[in-house]
Amino acid sequence: MKKIHYLLFACSLFLVVACDKGFEDLNKDPNSLTADGVEPAGIFTYAQLRTAQSKGEQTSNLYYCVPFVQHMASLSDIGIFNYYGDKYVYHKDDNEVLWKKTYGDFAGPNCDKLLVDVLQLTKDKPEYFNLYQMARIWRTVIYTRLTDMYGDVPYSEASLGYYQNIYKPKYDTQKDIYYGMLSELEDATAKLDANEASIGEADIAYKGSVAQWKKFGYSMILRLGMRLSKVEPSTAEAWVKKAYAGGVFTANTDNMRIKMTDAKGAVEDLCNGDSWLFSFKQPIPGKISKTFLDFLKNNGDPRLTYTVAVYTDPTDVSTKNTDPAIQKGLPNGLNATTVLTDLSYDSSNPAGVHQYSAVNFDVYGKLDGIRMFLTCAEVKFMLAEACVRGWISGDAKTFYDEGVHAAMKHLAMYDASAVISDTEINNYLAAHPFVGTADVGKALEQINTQYWAATFMNGYEAYANVRRSGYPVLTPVNYPDNETHGTYPRRLRYPNDEPVYNLDNYKEAVARQGADSYTTRVWWDKE
Repeated sequence: MKKIHYLLFACSLFLVVACDKGFEDLNKDPNSLTADGVEPAGIFTYAQLRTAQSKGEQTSNLYYCVPFVQHMASLSDIGIFNYYGDKYVYHKDDNEVLWKKTYGDFAGPNCDKLLVDVLQLTKDKPEYFNLYQMARIWRTVIYTRLTDMYGDVPYSEASLGYYQNIYKPKYDTQKDIYYGMLSELEDATAKLDANEASIGEADIAYKGSVAQWKKFGYSMILRLGMRLSKVEPSTAEAWVKKAYAGGVFTANTDNMRIKMTDAKGAVEDLCNGDSWLFSFKQPIPGKISKTFLDFLKNNGDPRLTYTVAVYTDPTDVSTKNTDPAIQKGLPNGLNATTVLTDLSYDSSNPAGVHQYSAVNFDVYGKLDGIRMFLTCAEVKFMLAEACVRGWISGDAKTFYDEGVHAAMKHLAMYDASAVISDTEINNYLAAHPFVGTADVGKALEQINTQYWAATFMNGYEAYANVRRSGYPVLTPVNYPDNETHGTYPRRLRYPNDEPVYNLDNYKEAVARQGADSYTTRVWWDKE
């Protein structure tokens, strides 16, 4: 903790000094932390924190992606937050915040620049050999979610203003980005060496464990390889085989997650950003989508009790009721007026709009809670799909069952009370057995619907996989003046200032990719 707090102090000190816009600053790195004597391992720590804590960035995840996949819904004008993805409407700040946090123009050092600094400071230095590889792998984490949300983005020339005087980076094609990330992952993961120096506690995910980082690297290759299944199935197959042979996640202890450290919210950079938003108002203004809740309830899913709750008093969190019988999801696309005439609304209920279920705050509302990036459950479901497609050997049913088991068990990582027994899981699987591989379409639907359920609260991944797989089949909303004319959204728009600061490269990307709109598909999202 001393290291983290020192680093945050160093960042704060830098930000104060950086306010001086004199000519003496022209030859200084505007984001470098090294002048304050921070070691590269400390910068890496902060890069992990900045990626995970999600202050600001969480609005892209929570306000767009989570309702895009109909995990949550909102009545728009309830509370102080709006889940814009529930209505497919545009909101400048929340549409742009992931981009800004990645590249800059957001409070604190941006994620990509921190990692570029680490890479520049550690390359070809034996004492930082493993740190260099870990930074390369972590950079694919931030770029996977960025390119999945926007499509073509600056990648090969990004964050090199200080090092190479590139201030208007080109937009790489998503194909080149994916090929580049896969190559980086393959090389960096293979080179990790347990005999080289460890960064230990500076790695807040795996404490410097090379074995864990190798599993994570190969699991990321599996994720990125599977992402290409529509656009380049043969390429996808080749990478999936490499990942499987390399060694991927096998247990929930492998899950890539970052646990935040500030349970009281005194230091926002040390808080879970989603929970930080939830904490402003209880019960949570966003409600659970009818689509998601019906899936849990109609299937007798034991996750229901720990995932959702009804808060009948909007000012008192102690009114929580987790009885499955009374849980009710909010249909997507309604507002505070139209919900009153919706068939789901019970006008006799004194709780009014709070008759609808919200997130279980005790499980998902912890300010020092975890942020999941990649889980064993996801890996098992991807392997099940790879078996169905004939890409790897093995038993699809075994992988599917293991995926369901891991998904239900990992809830306890959010809160120790969220324990689902083996008996409950086995009963669920007996009631909902794997459909088999004879009907490939049904098998892929079942696997990817479970993937969707397993990625609750990780909207970036859930949204990407829904677009890739087509499952579950979601009914789009058609709210007035939405961005898609009632069709399912395929991406976010570029920031409004990109045509101002990087016009030529922006225009080239739009001409190549398609209109800068929510309906333009990214490269791997082939029709």
